[in-house]
Order: sequence, then structure tokens, then C-alpha cells
Amino acid sequence: MIKCAEKCILAYKPTKYNYMKKAFFLFSILGISFLSGQVGTTCANPIVIGSLPYTTTDDTANYADNYDPDESNNPPCSGSADDFGNFYHGGNDVIYSYTPTTTGTIKIEIPASAAIGWTGMFVYNSCTDIGLNYAACEGNVSDGDALTIDNFVVTAGQTYYILISSWPDPQTVSYTLNVTSLNLAVQDTELAKKQTSVYPNPAGKDLSFKSPKDIVFANVYTMEGKKIKSYKVHGNTISVDDLSAGSYIVEFTDKSDTVSTKVFIKK
Repeated sequence: MIKCAEKCILAYKPTKYNYMKKAFFLFSILGISFLSGQVGTTCANPIVIGSLPYTTTDDTANYADNYDPDESNNPPCSGSADDFGNFYHGGNDVIYSYTPTTTGTIKIEIPASAAIGWTGMFVYNSCTDIGLNYAACEGNVSDGDALTIDNFVVTAGQTYYILISSWPDPQTVSYTLNVTSLNLAVQDTELAKKQTSVYPNPAGKDLSFKSPKDIVFANVYTMEGKKIKSYKVHGNTISVDDLSAGSYIVEFTDKSDTVSTKVFIKK
């Protein structure tokens, strides 16, 4: 006959299954704690972009899902995220911060070559704005659909927060983030890059690009930073015949997504 004390011991004898459950629970807690403390997982502890140009390739699977704002209250947004911006916060989130030292204009982009469907990209002026007030935003619905926030005006000393997430499914997305300065208010000598140039300058009917790699896209801006023309470039040349005489800024992107900016004069 088994005594009560012996029954109790047998009934509550640890099993391999119980040990596995406890281990899984412990590792789950540790995993959550680790992700919560990881740089980029919260707006209070963002990945700091120290200088431009900046590029990084990562995956939101390396972070956590800390921000799920009210999906019934969506601030106005652009692109495919229009009226659905907060839905694009439903997946894992990663947050970057950038504090410019000078006032100017920047471009924030997940290029087509790295864009996964249902990715959302948002800019906020403060952490308290998340899900309530977008400074800028973009969302897509298909792979290869680039997310681009162009000509975003930044003020010296103001910190801006870039949040990347997704509308599940998928819960996580891989991405490449490019942030570049357009420098639309500075002189041509400050814009110049040694490996690229435009010619002839002044230009007549056509403007050509000299670059180590073929140019695939180009945008023309006024000197005040207003975009007036966009091109898909073939043969490293664009037509500027219909532009009025004056000075312009041309931003051009090569096939490896390297962005350059030059000033040119239209005769």
C-alpha cells in the first residue's frame, strides 16, 4: 500500500516534459527582455543615424512588436498606406533617429530592390506622435514597390524618428534603408561628388551624366527644392529642352541605388 506522502511525491515528480515547459517559458521571458532592451526596438532607444548618406540592411525579425496604435483612427498618409497607416504598425517595429546639424532636405527610401510587400515606413517628430500624427509616411502592397519619402524638410537640432514595420501577414520584413541629404540650398561645390558629373553645363537640349555605373532615374528640382521633372534614364542622358533658362538641381540614381546631386544651368 502506498502512503499519502509517497503519492504526493509520485504525483508531482518532475518529468522531462515539465522541465521542457519551464525551460521554454524561461527562454521566452529572457527573449522578450533581450529584445525590449535592444537598440532600435523602442523610440526611447532608437538606432542613431549619425551622418548622411546612411544605408543599412536588416530585418524587423531582429526587433520586437511594441507599437500597435489604434487601427480605427488612421492619420492621413500617402501611397498605398492612405487611410490605413496604423495597420502598417501591426508587425515587428524598428526605429531610427536622425538629428540634423543643418537645416535642409533629405530623402528616405527603401529601394525597389529591397522592398517587401506590406511594408510601412513612417517619420515622426516625437515619440508621443506614434500612431497619432505622421510627419511623413509610405506603405506598399507588393514586393519590389519602393517606399520613398522625398524632399523631407529637416530643421537643425530637431530629432526625427523613422519607424519601419508591416501590416501582418507578414509579421516581419527584411529591408534596406537609405537616407540621403539633397542639399537643395547649397552651392554646386558643396554638392559635387568626385566620381560623378553632368555635361554640358550649361545645357541646351540634353543633359548627360558621367558616372561609374549607368544612371537609371533622375529628378530635376528648382533651386528652392521643388521637384518639377522625373525621368527614367536611358543612355545616361535626359532631355531638358522644355526647361526655362536658369539654374536647376538634378538628383540622379545609378543601378546600385547610389544617389548623386548636381547643379546645372539651362541655357
